[in-house]
Amino acid sequence: MRKIRWALILSMVVQAALAQQKEFGWLVGSWQEIEKANFEVWKVVGQELQAESYELLADGSKKVSEKIRLTKKANSFFYVPDVPHNQQPVEFKITSFNATSFVAENPQHDFPKKITYQLDGTKMKATISDGSKIYSYFFQKLK
Repeated sequence: MRKIRWALILSMVVQAALAQQKEFGWLVGSWQEIEKANFEVWKVVGQELQAESYELLADGSKKVSEKIRLTKKANSFFYVPDVPHNQQPVEFKITSFNATSFVAENPQHDFPKKITYQLDGTKMKATISDGSKIYSYFFQKLK
């Protein structure tokens, strides 16, 4: 009985990881903000997707500005950024997605309340907004 329970748990973990790779696998890789030394690098880590956003400094070192997890809880996906100025990571529920985009929202957060990623070939647009302020970042896929 114990082996069956562990097999079921392992199966659920694998299914969650495969679902994230299937739905959001287009994020995986290295992205450079167009005409800037800012990068987002997405990887599959365990059963979630994880990213590190950083600026490449003139001396070749990295200044990390954000770490991001894209994870699944129950039947929902969450975009979870961890930035230095917040005491802890903030969860944004992914409210819609398709093969080339997703929208993540957290109406209770001060800024942003909405995060959108859109893929267009080898380019990606990331937008953060709160209804009145909107900032967009344009990336080119490196590998």
